[in-house]
Amino acid sequence: MKVALILAGGFGTRLWPLSRKDFPKQFAKIIGDASTYQQSLRRAKLMADRIVVVTSNLYKYLAVGQAKEIDVNLDEDDLILEPERRNTAPAIYYSLMRISERFGPESIVVILPSDHVIMNDSELLKAYMKSLNAANDRVVLIGVPPSKPEGGLGYIKLGKEIIEGVREVEMFKEKPGQNEAVNMLKEGNWVWNTMIMTFRASKMMDLIERTLPSVADPLRKFELNEAYKYVQEIDVSSGTLSKVPESLAVVLARDLGWSDLGSFESVYELLQKDAEGNARSGKVRYHGAKNNLILSKRLVALVNVNDMIVIDDEDAILVMPKGSGQDLKELVEGMLKEELPEVIEHRVKYEEWGTKTILLTSENYEVSRLKIYPGRSLGPKRHFHRSIYWQILSGTAKVILDGNESIIARGEGIRIPLGLPHSIINVGKIPLEVIEIATGEYLGSNDVEFLKA
Repeated sequence: MKVALILAGGFGTRLWPLSRKDFPKQFAKIIGDASTYQQSLRRAKLMADRIVVVTSNLYKYLAVGQAKEIDVNLDEDDLILEPERRNTAPAIYYSLMRISERFGPESIVVILPSDHVIMNDSELLKAYMKSLNAANDRVVLIGVPPSKPEGGLGYIKLGKEIIEGVREVEMFKEKPGQNEAVNMLKEGNWVWNTMIMTFRASKMMDLIERTLPSVADPLRKFELNEAYKYVQEIDVSSGTLSKVPESLAVVLARDLGWSDLGSFESVYELLQKDAEGNARSGKVRYHGAKNNLILSKRLVALVNVNDMIVIDDEDAILVMPKGSGQDLKELVEGMLKEELPEVIEHRVKYEEWGTKTILLTSENYEVSRLKIYPGRSLGPKRHFHRSIYWQILSGTAKVILDGNESIIARGEGIRIPLGLPHSIINVGKIPLEVIEIATGEYLGSNDVEFLKA
């Protein structure tokens, strides 16, 4: 049995406003029309018999909803939900416990980070097939040649060849710092770790148990929520991989087109540039502008601006010079402390029933687009500070208003007065799309009373 374990619980502050606290970078569609999480799911379908996603409780419906968008159906057992973020070691160890129970401890597992970009999937599949040849008794990493000194990545020192295309690991160093990274590139024979790795579940569990008892012991002893009160917060690279190079192997993938998307500078490097060195996505016009990154859903115009990053996500705009990633991180952390909604919340919200996209908002009204999955319902509920109007764009809805049922189809609408119990159900075979207009004196998220069906 081959199982793909997708890591999807992180949150990146250096890609705000595309990445938010409740909508982290792995779910943002930064490059192309699919998120890096969705791209990981597509690769996983080619690499494994089963897919397991480990993520935060916060992102459950995001993970399920974005999978559904690309026709990947995740069952409850396919989701592993962490009660809190504790970095990669606890997430991986607990996931392997679950995988071993379901599919057996000898299952071959491939770990796929969901927030990385890979431009050459065929190169990945070739490297993965090579890694399978050594995955019975080693943890086989996929490495890529470094393009520059980068102190915040993991580095693998290549050893002798074990079998064709697979080499020993002489040394593993996680985040060595900029000065040491410069020396590593001068020395040669060092490659970046992509965090894509293949192994037997029992092998990796044994390594974590030996190197990180502070992770393994609580998870074996307690129920998950209780265990996370005691488990050490640590990444698997520094906590385990760096301590057991003799148990590792590496496959070098030279043309993977890999990036961890750690900053907007890395996004700029991946995108195609025009003759002036500008990388852009969306409706962009400029005069006398060079070497800029511009990502926008609206018209953005630049005049005589060089080496800048301009990100417009409709409800928030970022403008900064290249190389300011650390300053952006500090700014976002400060705004998180202020609990600014534009840093915490995204305009698109995934729920069990579907998605809600906020199109327009002010103090007294909010216009949203609802997409309700077939067979799912929103409500019953009622509001005490707003009235609502639903206009059907596509599909067929059954609306229950104060106990009275009506069927509403495309082009029709219905008004929901303040205080009346109501629900809307998709009774059709296609997604039900609705424009919702809410008006009232108070539109806070706590203006709702959920009722029993």
